[in-house]
Amino acid sequence: SGSIGSLIDISLGIDSEATGIENIFLRGALLGVPRKKIEKDLPDIIEFSELGEFINMPVRTYSTGMHMRLAFSVSTIIRPEILLMDGDKGFQEKAERRLTEMVNESNILVIASHSRTLIEKCCTRALLLEHGQIVMDSDPETVCNAYFGLT
Repeated sequence: SGSIGSLIDISLGIDSEATGIENIFLRGALLGVPRKKIEKDLPDIIEFSELGEFINMPVRTYSTGMHMRLAFSVSTIIRPEILLMDGDKGFQEKAERRLTEMVNESNILVIASHSRTLIEKCCTRALLLEHGQIVMDSDPETVCNAYFGLT
């Protein structure tokens, strides 16, 4: 027995026309989080999401990854005694195999990622961008070393 929280559908209640801030309050209300707690935790939620100024823009302008960061950041502000998660290992493995096949069969793959493992595994060339400008164009290891501070 205890309070129940779910990470099964973390995007439930996200309104694509509302801003990130507005969605924090919408999603929080759906989770049963008191408005005062959301107001208190708002700076931490925004910081954890790493959305920066995008937090004030409509969610429809977000990439899929940005959308998921917002949803996850809000969904994890509660600390339930009982946590529900979906971890279908079989499907995850099947999906990863299919994605790997797609990557291997493509002629050109463009990935926007902060995952060193993904970049080094899938790419033969990497670009480092700052504010939309290319600051480095090289092999994945060199670019990852520069980005992750390992130069």
